[in-house]
Amino acid sequence: MLLVAGALVSGCSAVNQATFGPAEEVSAERIAELNGQLRELPSLEATLEEYRAVRASLVEQIEAIAPGVRFESTMEPGDHYPDDRESCSGEWLDTDGMSVYLDAQVSDVPLSEEAWPKAAAVVRTAARELGIEYESSFKNTPGNREIRFTNSENGSIKLMSFKAGVLSIRTPCRLPDGPAVPTPPSVATGATPSFGG
Repeated sequence: MLLVAGALVSGCSAVNQATFGPAEEVSAERIAELNGQLRELPSLEATLEEYRAVRASLVEQIEAIAPGVRFESTMEPGDHYPDDRESCSGEWLDTDGMSVYLDAQVSDVPLSEEAWPKAAAVVRTAARELGIEYESSFKNTPGNREIRFTNSENGSIKLMSFKAGVLSIRTPCRLPDGPAVPTPPSVATGATPSFGG
């Protein structure tokens, strides 16, 4: 299984989320340039709302395509931290930006082989509209399907179907409106991040 590490021992070296290969060390000048780019983009909060709307649309469309599939959130009832907010990775690792894994949507009923191509096409269209265009798949056999889309800004959308159906989404790196809200250790080390990435 491919292990994607957030950062290597050297500190600035990291993994390029688009290619899953090593990224070059990022200079202070480049980090300053990236922070400048982030300031020109919508905030993390605005981006998160946009991605939540995309997730809701994908859930609705995939459920209509795949009979029996009904997605439910992995968030525990009453959880005040439904999304896993963390530092960015790759070239963006040492910027002031953050990225959010939305709580994964899981269906106890997996997507059928008949429904899979249409569902994958729906996800592909949504990903491209968001500028998340690098497509890959580590599992592509009958009954065990996966398709993921990533970009160099840490954004990702992944759809999986094996014993369950899973829709996982991560926002691109963006600057928070205010001070960062840390995710409690119990959430950060729980099962939810395993659906992301």
